[in-house]
Amino acid sequence: MARPKKPLSQQNSHLTKDEIADRELQEELIKVDSDKISCPSWVKGSIARKQFDFIAAELRRLGVITNLDINSLAQYCVAYANYVQATKELKSQSLLMKYTNKNGSTNLIENPLIKIQLKYSDEMKKWANVLGLTIDSRLKFAISKTQEVKDEIVDEFGDI
Repeated sequence: MARPKKPLSQQNSHLTKDEIADRELQEELIKVDSDKISCPSWVKGSIARKQFDFIAAELRRLGVITNLDINSLAQYCVAYANYVQATKELKSQSLLMKYTNKNGSTNLIENPLIKIQLKYSDEMKKWANVLGLTIDSRLKFAISKTQEVKDEIVDEFGDI
């Protein structure tokens, strides 16, 4: 399976001037507006909606969210709200529960809420990586922004 393409600003390989020009054109052609960023109506609950507004504001400040990212962010926020709910319910219960099987013997089993909590935790991690909410993705973004600033300085003052 081929690796996903990286934006030009995150490229580590040495590209020719023609390759750089091609990549810049490709990136310019896929730019999307960010004028309709609001929480979708299908997102229910105050926790998910507040999380959406908070993260959208932060991503907007960084300039990395577009209209096409709305549903991905909403899915992250729904998973977050469900994770919070499972965690709150688990807080008032034991981690182990007694289970009586068909034969009548009783065993201790893991509380099913733990699996639900882990499911939503995994879902959050998946969407966080997609949206750039992890520290790794933010560092990559910072590296690309740093390179842009350096390039602007070189363009303005030359290679001093």
